[in-house]
Amino acid sequence: MEYNNIIVYFLLAVLPGIIWLFYFLKKDNLPEPKMQVLKIFTYGLIITIPTAFIEIIFLKDLEALNLDAISHFLIKYLFVIALLEEFFKYLVVRYFILKHSCIDEPIDIPLYMIIAALGFATAENLLIFSNQVFEITANPFALALVRFVGATFLHALCSGLVGCFLAISFYFLRKRWLIVSLGFLLAITFHGLFNFYIELGIMNQASLIEGLYPLLIVFLLAVLVSILLKEIKKIKSVCKI
Repeated sequence: MEYNNIIVYFLLAVLPGIIWLFYFLKKDNLPEPKMQVLKIFTYGLIITIPTAFIEIIFLKDLEALNLDAISHFLIKYLFVIALLEEFFKYLVVRYFILKHSCIDEPIDIPLYMIIAALGFATAENLLIFSNQVFEITANPFALALVRFVGATFLHALCSGLVGCFLAISFYFLRKRWLIVSLGFLLAITFHGLFNFYIELGIMNQASLIEGLYPLLIVFLLAVLVSILLKEIKKIKSVCKI
């Protein structure tokens, strides 16, 4: 890669996450400490390393099963990639911010989940743009746009969905784990099916209607998360965390 290209690709890789970060931060009633935002974003970026190693191990075992293509991709994207990625993004918030004093209103929980997810997605973007293979098959600006409205936004929405259910769960302590589990189940399903239909499209096994499913998934997820965030902003803080 030429030096100028490296700078352009770096900017194209990080801009989707940064743009969405500013967008979601504006939804907070009380501005979050900049250092905490940077910390969780960075931890979200770093957590991709152990996530990738574990994914590689499971995917090698999956390959050994010699399943048909559809079964293989469903298991790969639902029960390996989506499950692991949603779990590890949650761990960032669970262990590095959830009990911090800056969590002073319910909306902060999904917000920090989104911040961690955007760090995670940015790491993915950097990996993709550091691979010279994409230069042959895609326009880098088009790729950045696709990542902006697709995978980067999806990561933020899925983690935001988990965060919304987590915030709600503190008001129903007896059903807390049931509520959180439902949030994870929905996020994993949305995430896994998005990747599944993207894969089918790449392999030219998706029909015209199926090719639109990833956009429909992102749209439905965005509507759901938007509704939940508006409702959570109305909830008063409680000391149950």
